[in-house]
Amino acid sequence: MKPDLATFTAEFDARLHKAPIIAILRGITTAESVAVATALLDAGVTIAEVPLNSPDPFTTIRLLREHFGERMAIGAGTVLTVTDVERLVDTGCQFCVAPNTDADVIRASLAHGMLPLPGFATASEAFAAIAAGARHLKAFPANASTLSGIKAVMPAGVQLIAVGGVSPDAVPSLLAAGAMAFGTGSDMYKPGRSADAVGARAREWVAATSRALPPTVELVCDTRATVGEGPVVLGDRVLWVDPIGKRLLAFTPSSGDWTEASMPEPVWSLGVMPDGSLVGNGEDAFVRLDAAGGAVLARGPVIDTGAGCRLNDLVIDRRGGLWGSTMHRGVLTGRGGIFHAALPDAPARKVAGGLGVANGMAFSDDERTLFVIDTLARTLLAYPADAASGALGEPVIVTDFLGLPGKPDGMAITPEGNFWVAMWGAGELVRIAPNGACVQRVRVPAPHVGSVCIGPDGALYVTTARARLSDEALAASPGSGGLFRINGRQK
Repeated sequence: MKPDLATFTAEFDARLHKAPIIAILRGITTAESVAVATALLDAGVTIAEVPLNSPDPFTTIRLLREHFGERMAIGAGTVLTVTDVERLVDTGCQFCVAPNTDADVIRASLAHGMLPLPGFATASEAFAAIAAGARHLKAFPANASTLSGIKAVMPAGVQLIAVGGVSPDAVPSLLAAGAMAFGTGSDMYKPGRSADAVGARAREWVAATSRALPPTVELVCDTRATVGEGPVVLGDRVLWVDPIGKRLLAFTPSSGDWTEASMPEPVWSLGVMPDGSLVGNGEDAFVRLDAAGGAVLARGPVIDTGAGCRLNDLVIDRRGGLWGSTMHRGVLTGRGGIFHAALPDAPARKVAGGLGVANGMAFSDDERTLFVIDTLARTLLAYPADAASGALGEPVIVTDFLGLPGKPDGMAITPEGNFWVAMWGAGELVRIAPNGACVQRVRVPAPHVGSVCIGPDGALYVTTARARLSDEALAASPGSGGLFRINGRQK
């Protein structure tokens, strides 16, 4: 049966949208191909071509297609003749890349259900390729000034892929010139280079393209949470809670599947212990949780949070110490605080007070600073911290979110020390630099953005809420209460 080219083309574009890189494996042997392609896939590169001037390319393409199935798109490069195209049919090849424009090769690829990617150097060649049916054109060799001129006259829907001497440093200028993706050969793979080295270079490519591309926001699961809170990463999953609905929710980025489990009581936030076990904030105690079924496995001592107060957010230090914030149920200012317990079943003591709604907790990389958001005061605070003794010093204000709409809520910190903060009521995620400046704002199609974490795939995962939204607001933002993904490297 001939492949469904329309479906594959949509999947191909989706792959490029997420990681706009085609790995050119010129000279690869069949024996090393699976290891190299696995390294690419682990780095986030999901499209690879095997040029036909490589050793035994037809066997290699067949092996890679059989091994990876739909996890990777595998094609052939240096496809020069119709005979080449016909020989590729039985390998499962999904796309045909050429260094030149040959109308017969383009039409043969389409006839056999393979996506053609012909090369062009001039506008005349580009339009000849389009006339033959190609919609993905390989600009070879890539040049930003030439590409910019050709892009200006291209029909809508034609995608330009920059190939030939391209390096990560050239990504921003080529994107600005109109490239939507990049083909890279010896800069990423060349004969003799180990799979580990290929993977390391692939990660550099993925980072470079992620930095240069604008973020994309997508609803990945419509959980309709009344309030989505406390997202954490556990293995290959993102877990979070809907405390009002007493639900434990989980999303697996690699498969796109999500699950939910009933909980016996409200749990307001989650944390992952150094041993990989799951803990959370109950109303007045830290609890150990079953990550699969949502059951409370054990409960720590009751914490004296104060009259009318409950636990709210949570962060775990590298020693397994729990730092839980509190808030007043009636949202009275000055009643919130921070409590520390050495273990989930150890007594907790108050280490900070005088806060409004204590939210968005994260440690600096060296754990010498605990960052906490006070939602009522609209401040991001930095407490000097001694994680070993469980002590906090006097805080300083990092930012007061001046000029930004909404209320700062949950937060994630990046390896570079930037803060991604969910702005409740504003439908935004904002990136705050270490000096307190707002350097990026990303719209989320849900007014109540609750919290955020950096997922196992490097994307941002944003929890949202349906609470206190009118029917009109829910109709305008139907994904409210769902989990959103913001793709791109989170710096």
